[in-house]
Amino acid sequence: MATTIDELGDTIPTIIEEAQFTQQYKAIMRHLVWNIPKGKGSNVNIPYFGVATSRQQTEGVDMVNDEKMTDTNVQIVPYEAGLKIILTDNVIEDDNEALIRAAGVLLGDAYEKKRDTDLTERMDNASSSLASSGSPLTMGHLAAARATLLGTAISSGGPAPTPYVCVIHPFHELDLVDVLTPLVPAAGTTQSIWGAAAEDAIRNYSIGRLFGMPVLTDGNIAITAVSAKGGVFAGGQKGGIVYVSAREPVPKPTRDESLRGWELVYVGRYGVGNYLNAWTVELWADATAPD
Repeated sequence: MATTIDELGDTIPTIIEEAQFTQQYKAIMRHLVWNIPKGKGSNVNIPYFGVATSRQQTEGVDMVNDEKMTDTNVQIVPYEAGLKIILTDNVIEDDNEALIRAAGVLLGDAYEKKRDTDLTERMDNASSSLASSGSPLTMGHLAAARATLLGTAISSGGPAPTPYVCVIHPFHELDLVDVLTPLVPAAGTTQSIWGAAAEDAIRNYSIGRLFGMPVLTDGNIAITAVSAKGGVFAGGQKGGIVYVSAREPVPKPTRDESLRGWELVYVGRYGVGNYLNAWTVELWADATAPD
C-alpha cells in the first residue's frame, strides 16, 4: 500500500530540519565574501567606475582638459544547483529514522560542498599568484599577499578594501604551523621568537591570525597532484569575491507512484564571481598529505 501524505507528516519535517541545519552551519566561504541578493532580472550587474585626474591650474586660464566618467560592468549570472534522493515506501514504512536523517544530511552537505567549492574556485581568478606548485606555503607569502592587496594599482581598482581574509587548505596550514612550532623556546628559556603566535600554534596546532588577517582552512579546496590553490582576498561587503543568492534551497518531496517512493529534490539558485580580480591574491602551494 502506498504511503499517504498524512503518514509522511513526521518523516518529511525531519528531512527538512536536518538539511536546514546543515546549510546553516556548514557554510565557510559564503559568510566571508560579498553577499548580494538577486533583484529583478535574470542577472546581477555590479559596475565599478574609473578614475579622474586633477591637474594644477593657472589663475585666469580656462581649463582645457575634460574628465569623463567611465564604468566597467561586472555581471553575475545565477544558475541552479541541486540533487535528489529517493526514499522508497519500504524505508518510510519501516520508520527507519537513521536513514531518514541521513537523507537530510546528505542533501544539505552535498549542496553546501558545491556552493563552497564554487566560491573557493574564484581564488584561481586572482590577478596575482604567490608561491608555486609543490612549494611550501610560508608566512612570507601571506605577508606579500597582504602587501599586494594594499598596493593594488589605481588602474586595477586601487587598494583593496579591508578586512582581508586568508583561506587555505588544511595541508597548507600544516606548513605554516611547522614553521612556527620550532620557534617555541626550549625548557629553561623565557621568550619565544614569535611570542603568543607560536605558543597558540603549539596549544591548538592551528593558525588563528597572521598579519592582522584571520587564517581559515577549507577542506573543499581541490588538490591537483600535490598542490592546492588558496588565497587572500578583500572579504565582506564590497569585497573581491561575490556571492549572489537567487533562491535558497528547500527540500521538496514528490511522489513517484511507479517507483513506489518519494523523490526528495533539493535545488537552489545562486551565482558567484570576482568583483575585481586584483582584490584577490592566489596562494598556489604544496598540499601534500602528512605522512
